[in-house]
Amino acid sequence: MNDLQDNLNAEQRLAAQFTGKHLMVLAGAGTGKTRTIIARASFLLSSGVSPSRILILSFTRKSAREIVERIKADLSGKSTEGLKGQTFHSWCMELIQQNRNIFSQSDFTLIDEDDRESCFKLICGKNLKDKENHTVKVKNVVDIYSYCINTSVSLSTAMRIILFDNADMSDKVVTESIEKNKPIYADLIRKYIVYKNKRRYLDYDDLLLIVARILKANAGARDFVSKKYDHILVDEMQDTNPLQYQLLSSFYENCHLFCVGDDAQSIYGFRGADFKSMHHFTEIVPDSTQQKLTLNYRSTQEILDLSNWLLKQSSLSYEKDLVAFRGKGLIPLLVHWENEWEEANDVTDRIIESVMKRNELYIDNMVLSRSVWGLKKTEACCIKKKIPYTIFGGSGLMQSRHIRDLAAPLRIIANFHDELAWMRFLMLWPGIGEVTASKIIGYVIDKANLEECIYTLMGLNIPKEISETLLAISDLQYNVSEAIAEALRVMEKRLAEIYKDNNWESRKNDFELLQEVALDTVSIAEFVSEYVLDPKLETTRKGGGKDEDHVILSTIHSAKGLEAKNCYVLNVSTFSFPSKKAILNGEESIEEERRCLYVALTRAKDRLCVYRDIHSVHADSKIQSESYFLNSLDEKLVQKVVLPHAQYFEDTFYGGEKIDIDIYDDFDFS
Repeated sequence: MNDLQDNLNAEQRLAAQFTGKHLMVLAGAGTGKTRTIIARASFLLSSGVSPSRILILSFTRKSAREIVERIKADLSGKSTEGLKGQTFHSWCMELIQQNRNIFSQSDFTLIDEDDRESCFKLICGKNLKDKENHTVKVKNVVDIYSYCINTSVSLSTAMRIILFDNADMSDKVVTESIEKNKPIYADLIRKYIVYKNKRRYLDYDDLLLIVARILKANAGARDFVSKKYDHILVDEMQDTNPLQYQLLSSFYENCHLFCVGDDAQSIYGFRGADFKSMHHFTEIVPDSTQQKLTLNYRSTQEILDLSNWLLKQSSLSYEKDLVAFRGKGLIPLLVHWENEWEEANDVTDRIIESVMKRNELYIDNMVLSRSVWGLKKTEACCIKKKIPYTIFGGSGLMQSRHIRDLAAPLRIIANFHDELAWMRFLMLWPGIGEVTASKIIGYVIDKANLEECIYTLMGLNIPKEISETLLAISDLQYNVSEAIAEALRVMEKRLAEIYKDNNWESRKNDFELLQEVALDTVSIAEFVSEYVLDPKLETTRKGGGKDEDHVILSTIHSAKGLEAKNCYVLNVSTFSFPSKKAILNGEESIEEERRCLYVALTRAKDRLCVYRDIHSVHADSKIQSESYFLNSLDEKLVQKVVLPHAQYFEDTFYGGEKIDIDIYDDFDFS
């Protein structure tokens, strides 16, 4: 056995060297789940399994790629050629494209969320009303459709969850409204499906649905595809939804499943993720076993004590009691503030202290919030104090308007039937609005090939740059980086005009990054699929300092897999954890909020600072005090800190006479 196997703890080794059929590994935060997956792959390869017979699935291409790279590094000298790490969606896209005899959608164009919304806008039209004279919101239709697909629930159920915040089924007003309006939503979804097929589009959800359904219905196809693999290793199993379980079920017979996840870190319920399936894995998957990883290598015991306590307050049974391999450390701080600027200043002061007094790096510090908006004041303080930082979360490079503008002609080259790409590209040019663009599309959309489209455009009274752009890149289908450069050469003047008042110089630099991304793809069609499937470069870097040393500002949903010596969790206050919406939606939503906070707490290695509004401590409302996760906190688990302005308010409460704090909202205590 190699060194990697020798360095595993007893729990990890038992999982990595499992010899049964299917295994679910319940891995607590920081217990080395990625290391265990790598060890599992190493064990299989050392046991004579061919690399090409092993498939590794994760929920981002980045994490899948990193797992494969680490396996190759650990097995240097041994052949790993053919070993693949993919996301569920990129894997299904590959199956569709490489098995044309099974899947008829192999030459369809993949559209992203923005495009899907545009499709529904075309179908809904303007000011569509339901039976109660309410405007039908396009985003709601999109979300209902997607939820139906991913969770395999009825249209009525999806409408109740999306439109009525998971209202009780006994609510007659809700059920009557759903029954009246269901035909409208059903009709819109049917039209969307017809429109997609006509325009040869696939959306993100189609990938899994098509593969899952065809493999389920066609025994020959199921046997052919499933026999390509001996072992499928699945990371982040807590984030799987019913559709992904349905997909995996076609591989139960011919493959071995090795699934790793943490039920306490399932925070994607709004996308249909169902962590409870992990608890029932041995009932769902035949001939399967469950094991646990509980020895945490990341955090000190004091940080784990707080995290363990949080889960134990739940009515659900997580059965998590993590033990720190590193032993004892510092007690977490519970810092009370009176306003968010105080919070941001305290966080950034502590970051500077870590660098100046403890000789730590900026990157040893991570600030976590439930939203990008919640990071704004901390970001402002970083800029003021010249602290370099990177933001994780929010829109990535590939979702930026200027990048999507430049990608539009590439999408046309990949599929000249792509009406959405035509619309976006044509409307970039002066004198072309929605009506004119639609007329032009009518002239070209049904042509026999791309050459005829370009020839037709050249005969129309429209800006010559339109046909010039397509002509410049039409012969560069297999040189994507050069195609991007050529498209930019023709389009740059126009893009500069469009974005002259919107940070053009900064935007222009992004095109170099786009060309770098394109170097990893072999064709324009592959590039379009790749960037839709998994938008890369999802961070925004701002501030001064060395690129490699920066504070991490992150949403909690983007922080999974990250860690830092010092973590600062913002605004863990009443109606923030859990949110008002979660409280109204009931226990299931509240528990997802609890897991979200658990993810935040378990990012910390040495120091953990949890911030909350001083007003949370003195909440009058019964629903506030019962629902706020830290109100019943054992004070031995944290060290209480009260910031100066918050101290004033605390003194007024504990001085015996409770005052109305609202009268001080506009008073400047500085």
